[in-house]
Amino acid sequence: MNEQEAILRAEPAPRESGVWGVRNFHTTLRQRALAGAALTGGYLAMVLAAAVMATAGLLLDSAAVVIGSMCVAPFMSPSRAVCIGTLFGDWGTALRGLGKQLLGLLVIGSIVAFVITSALQMTVGGLTITPEIMLRAMPTPRDVVLSTIIAISAGAAASLALVTEPRRVEQPWGQVLDAIIGVEIAISLIPPAAVIGIGLAMGHPEHSVNALKLLLVNVVCLDVVGSMAILAMRGIRRRHLDMERSVRGAVGTTLDVVPGFTSVDSTVDIRLLGEREALIDVILRRRFGGKVPDSLAEAIVQRVQEETGCVSDVTVEVVPLLFHKGIKPRRGPAPPHGTA
Repeated sequence: MNEQEAILRAEPAPRESGVWGVRNFHTTLRQRALAGAALTGGYLAMVLAAAVMATAGLLLDSAAVVIGSMCVAPFMSPSRAVCIGTLFGDWGTALRGLGKQLLGLLVIGSIVAFVITSALQMTVGGLTITPEIMLRAMPTPRDVVLSTIIAISAGAAASLALVTEPRRVEQPWGQVLDAIIGVEIAISLIPPAAVIGIGLAMGHPEHSVNALKLLLVNVVCLDVVGSMAILAMRGIRRRHLDMERSVRGAVGTTLDVVPGFTSVDSTVDIRLLGEREALIDVILRRRFGGKVPDSLAEAIVQRVQEETGCVSDVTVEVVPLLFHKGIKPRRGPAPPHGTA
């Protein structure tokens, strides 16, 4: 492969409208959705911390503290789970993401605010409805419109971060941008969730109802109107995820017949260039003693085209391995091995 061909493979030109030429792009989106839908102890702890800070900031009428709670609130991941899961037709992931989102907001956020406010009323007293609370408890039509615009903009920013520079999904530093956008998302979510609990604790259920309505509007605008619309317009579709899966399955079927092949740490990277075109990069790790056929790349091309109808360029890198077992077997089932 000469230098010009290497450049073309590294920066392939898109054949059609959409997000193309990024390694495992749609598979990575699905992995992010699955991770975002998973309920973890870390998520619950961060929501708890954000709810405590938001409640204190609202009661103190401190915008700085409320902003601090937004920096802590971890609502980016469940929002993406709802958005990506819906686009990929993975309703289980989408519903788990929505449930995770509402659990953090309505159960943890509102209950924590209720408990803290009630405890302060009984011990310290002197609590009042501050302007920061009123902004979410009795919003004017202008406040509602502006809050909606903010929620849509935050959702759009979260999706634009994935599709305007799609190679960012491959880079660890892309998480820094996600953290910044997560603050924008929390603007629309954690303060009204805390006001729901504050209103109930202070005997103003009408404030809680208004805050709940504002919160639900923000969730819809964030997850659907903002995030999902951007990804849909950029051509993110379930069929592209299915194509990556099918191509990877066809490659794996071909590799199963390679002598001495081991699935541990072997990788298959796929970059779709269009609906029916792909670059496939295989790193094949094998034990010494087996011979990899010279025609393996050609066999992969043929298998992929037969099973998926996708035309492909294939590069196979063979890495020989030496093994030495020094760890005694443990009781119980052996750990699962990865697959190509």
